[in-house]
Amino acid sequence: MELQLAAVLGSLALGAAVLVLFFGKWWQPLADTDRRVKELADAVEALLRQRAEVLGHDPSPSSDPVRAWLRRVQEAQDELASIKERHDGGQLYVVCLVQYLLLPTGPVAGLAEQQLKAVRALREQGAAILEAALATPQAPPPLLCDPEELRDLPAEAGPARGYLNEALRFLGDCDAALGVWGAGGVGKTTVLKLVREVCGRVARFDHVLLVAASRDCTVAKLQREVVSVLGLRDAPTEQAQAAGILSFLRDKSFLLLLDGVWERLDLERVGIPQPLGMANGKVRKVIVASRSEALCADMGCRNKIKMECFNEEDAWRLFEANVGGDAIHRHTEILTLARQVAAECKGLPLAFVTVGRAMSNKRTPDEWADARDALKASQLSTTPGSDKSTHALVKFCYDNLESDTVRECFLTCALWPEDHNISKDELVQSWIGLGLLPDLVGDVDEAHRFGHSVIAILEAARLLEAGDNHRHNMFPSDTHVRLHDVVRDAALRFAPGKWLVRAGAGLREPPREEALWRGAQRVSLMHNSIEDAPAKAGSALAEAQPASLMLQCNRALPKRMLQAIQHFTKLTYLDLEDTGIQDAFPMEICCLVNLEYLNLSKNRILSLPVELGNLSQLKYFYLRDNYYIQITIPPGLVSRLGKLQVLEVFTASIVSVADDYVSPVIDDLENSGARVASLGIWLDNTRDVERLARLAPGVRARSLHLRKLDGAPALPLLSAEHTPVLGGVQESLRELVAYSSDVEEIVADAHVPGLEVIKFGFLTKLRAMAWPHAAASNLREVAMGACHSLTHLTWVQHLPCLESLNLSGCNGLTTLLGGAGDGGSAAEEVVVFPRLRLLALLGLPKLEAVRVEGECAFPELRRLQTRGCPRLKRIPLRPARGQQGTVRIECDKHWWNALQWAGEDAKACFVPVL
Repeated sequence: MELQLAAVLGSLALGAAVLVLFFGKWWQPLADTDRRVKELADAVEALLRQRAEVLGHDPSPSSDPVRAWLRRVQEAQDELASIKERHDGGQLYVVCLVQYLLLPTGPVAGLAEQQLKAVRALREQGAAILEAALATPQAPPPLLCDPEELRDLPAEAGPARGYLNEALRFLGDCDAALGVWGAGGVGKTTVLKLVREVCGRVARFDHVLLVAASRDCTVAKLQREVVSVLGLRDAPTEQAQAAGILSFLRDKSFLLLLDGVWERLDLERVGIPQPLGMANGKVRKVIVASRSEALCADMGCRNKIKMECFNEEDAWRLFEANVGGDAIHRHTEILTLARQVAAECKGLPLAFVTVGRAMSNKRTPDEWADARDALKASQLSTTPGSDKSTHALVKFCYDNLESDTVRECFLTCALWPEDHNISKDELVQSWIGLGLLPDLVGDVDEAHRFGHSVIAILEAARLLEAGDNHRHNMFPSDTHVRLHDVVRDAALRFAPGKWLVRAGAGLREPPREEALWRGAQRVSLMHNSIEDAPAKAGSALAEAQPASLMLQCNRALPKRMLQAIQHFTKLTYLDLEDTGIQDAFPMEICCLVNLEYLNLSKNRILSLPVELGNLSQLKYFYLRDNYYIQITIPPGLVSRLGKLQVLEVFTASIVSVADDYVSPVIDDLENSGARVASLGIWLDNTRDVERLARLAPGVRARSLHLRKLDGAPALPLLSAEHTPVLGGVQESLRELVAYSSDVEEIVADAHVPGLEVIKFGFLTKLRAMAWPHAAASNLREVAMGACHSLTHLTWVQHLPCLESLNLSGCNGLTTLLGGAGDGGSAAEEVVVFPRLRLLALLGLPKLEAVRVEGECAFPELRRLQTRGCPRLKRIPLRPARGQQGTVRIECDKHWWNALQWAGEDAKACFVPVL
């Protein structure tokens, strides 16, 4: 009993001691040890980041103080490891308690506190070292040549040569940022484009990024521009996107060209690595173009270039070049009047170009006198260089367009975001859907040709500029166009009726102001981030009755927005491409009984409802790149859409689609006798191709995606032998895609006059291709993937219009172009690809040569991708005049260093991206 009592008393005493220790805060030093060690670890981590910054500015320090500081930083890191080892070894509470009771000084806590003071002192010294480094910035490597020595520059470089030289010299100085500022239309964008085009001949950068900041620019919008130019993947959040951009650019030299900046941009939030200048042996430079000198300064530009209006001599030279000397000098009176017209352009290069082109077809003095008087009258109350002045000049050019059709088409270009690169095909498709082009009796191909001729007219008038095709990194591209921001502003002022245009403005919800919606005929909210809408369909949207609504590229469009749309009963044009529609078809659309154009591409739709047949006026229906591999089309739907002219239904999958999903479509077309001017669809067998051929010319198959083909060893669609049966499809075909089939041989000798695009994938048994010159004369794009049995593709050298050649994963390919025995050219002949801009050679392990013998010429090549081609040791390029530094080559560093060159002039054509 006494022993039990003693045990109980002992337990109570120990418990009491613990309570005293706890409530008397005797435990506090134990917790302090953990806190102090953590503070030390955090401080050392910050110190290591500071060391990285110091080394970024000076990778190989030569001064004794810096080397000594780096040595002490390493010692601090080692001391932290020692303290953490001691601390982690005594994590048991009892051990810590004994340590504290027996060693009142608390050795670990004391050491951590002492070392923390030393680390803080080191950080202060590091800050001083960084400040000194920033005060004496390092210069980048010397320029490859003096900008003054550049020859063979683009024509537009003439009057801007002085500004271009100054911008190029900046690439070799110590400053990290340069500002280019001046009035709208004075030529800032031209200078930035020229820098992009020629900087590879002056300085080496891994990446040159020309991105448009534009008005209402947000971090997310600028990130999308950067990601598009670099070819990176989209990320779900701004933070994740910034991390991806930062990770990609951190160890690379880059030149960022920011065009059209209206307000200060936080480049660090975008993901642009900091600091700018020289860091880790890499060059990071930015050129900012803005109308405001103060804005350039706010973006960190110590040096700035002010772009002035042209002097009289340069102005006249530019104006004369755009009018044409014959038109001006054919009559002495016209020469005098022409100088007066040029004077009304107020020294703005944009005006000389656009007004000059507008006057190029004027042949009489009276026409020139009328033009001079019209320009004078329109600018009486405006200041040279102001928006009103430039708008008046654009209005003059607009009025001088040759027809109302061209004028209307021009105005619709302003529905796209400012500085947006607009696909020509997308633009023409929109014009057709809006009913702007003449009724060509259901001939969609002719409508497309007419639309492209309108684009050519607007480009010749300089109201549209060449855009960039970021998908292929083609700068500039003949597949895209853009509007100058001054021209776009003017176009929106000239628009007939009322338009509501907030494209690319960073909107999270549609505008709430009722006055904006009331009476608006055309509404463009495309390329925003609309993810919310008014809770009720009332409010601002209740009274709206637009005729056209563009919502494409709002990737999380809310259901409430679709609910509001169903009340827009006068709507004839609706674009919902890439708006995040999930699974169920939005039934609200079926209420829009006047709809003529509907685009639901790039969504995730499982099936089409029978109610879609309510849209009896529907002419154009696009459902391309649908996410799901299965999509149900109810029988009888197509026949109910009696006015349908264009139907395009594709899955984004290349592996499988629902078996016979297309049968109801072909059955409807056969049974109803419906006429479809342009059909794009998946097919699984040759029998369906024959059925389509029998429906021609009433049904014109413009784009076909073929899969499996019932194990057919050949591709009869391209064979002249099968023309009697398949000629109806061959005559109209523009795009042909074939995947996952057992095709062994392709003899493409049929006359397929409109075929422009072919894509063949997973044709693993394909061993031979024969494609006579005439049969493939219009091919623009060729892509071959996982065609393992092919050894060469000699036939592509006979494609005069080829712009893009993409070869990937063809494991048996040993050479791109064979010799004379393979249908190629003799060794002494130079094989010329006159229009090829993109050449991708990816994952070709056996590829040993582009050509067995001889050279190739690629005068328009802009991008070359070569990865996974270890045996390829030589690029047989014969340089074209002025081609130095114009080809971006994306490759591995080791492969690039091992390349064999016929001469330095060939190597100088390439700017490697390693």
